[in-house]
Amino acid sequence: MLIEKPRIPFREILLYGWWPGFLKILLYRAKGYRIGKGVSIGFGAVICGERVEVGDYTSIGFLTIIRGKEIRLGSYVQIGSMTFLDTPFIEIGEGTKINEQVFVGGLQFPDSRFVVGRNCQIMQLSFINPARSIVIGDDTGIGGHCLIFGHTSWLNQFDGYAVDFAPIEIGSGVGLAWRSFVLPGAKIGDGSMVGVNSVVSGTIPPRSMALGFPARVVAGPPAFPKKLSSEEKVEMFRRIVAEMIHVFVGSGLNCEQDGDCYEVRRPNAGWRPGRSPSWRMQVTDGDAREAVKRLTTAKLDVFLSLCEIPNDVRELLTARTTLWIDITKREQSRLSNDLGDEVLNFLKRYGVRTLRWPQASHS
Repeated sequence: MLIEKPRIPFREILLYGWWPGFLKILLYRAKGYRIGKGVSIGFGAVICGERVEVGDYTSIGFLTIIRGKEIRLGSYVQIGSMTFLDTPFIEIGEGTKINEQVFVGGLQFPDSRFVVGRNCQIMQLSFINPARSIVIGDDTGIGGHCLIFGHTSWLNQFDGYAVDFAPIEIGSGVGLAWRSFVLPGAKIGDGSMVGVNSVVSGTIPPRSMALGFPARVVAGPPAFPKKLSSEEKVEMFRRIVAEMIHVFVGSGLNCEQDGDCYEVRRPNAGWRPGRSPSWRMQVTDGDAREAVKRLTTAKLDVFLSLCEIPNDVRELLTARTTLWIDITKREQSRLSNDLGDEVLNFLKRYGVRTLRWPQASHS
């Protein structure tokens, strides 16, 4: 064979895949890879590329292989164990999570691209083939066992059978349910939802619900998505906060409420005396500026606001090392703490995912 590309890079795995993560990072930096701080590379995992950039606090799981000419992983990216990303041009946006046993590869061209935006998630056992290119926008979820194929070719085109190689575009804020199949040339508009077991070809307009074989639009504006009043949003926010505290307590945390402020405490482990660690959270469904003015001088770890937090208030909270969460803008500060991580993880149950602000800059 003149063109040879082994399915699995055994040489790299055997040479240094089994090294501890910190040694692999030193090796990659010596090779000219740009590796940020706090990066974790699991046992047996390797990165093979000509130009590679990995952002801060990104983690790559056990036995995962990432191979391409140009590889760019943003900050806080999580790639699960035994995942295989094998495409000439790979770009994964900040905060995106790719679960275990996801395969990206197959029949491609030298300029094939796999681009995923910020804050997306691709669930386990999905098979993605960017024959030409697959571009996925920000805040999009791909369910498990999904098939996204940029080509259909098997039977002889000279015998009259169709052979297609076409890019696929999946917009921002899209939900692709489990076991969906996306065909070459498909375009799914921003804010659309594709139902389980659907087959997508052609174009799905923005903010639509599509399902079936083939997928057809069954709902759209103004009925879908439902428009909520301010009062409904406040009621929903208060219910979610109450459920979150209930889950915290049920998980063994001590939670004490004083008005809109909560003190969350982890119980002491074992026989050790002393006060257990605690965190404070302020919750508001009204004017964020007024809520901040009412804050005491006591340390505040998390500020959770339903309404938009103005930029100057964001900067003030950041200066106080407070992790703020803006539900309306779906943004959060770049700070992190244990309570904030739990709050953000709980909000994802209701589809609330936040992007870090300000956005990371790339040189």
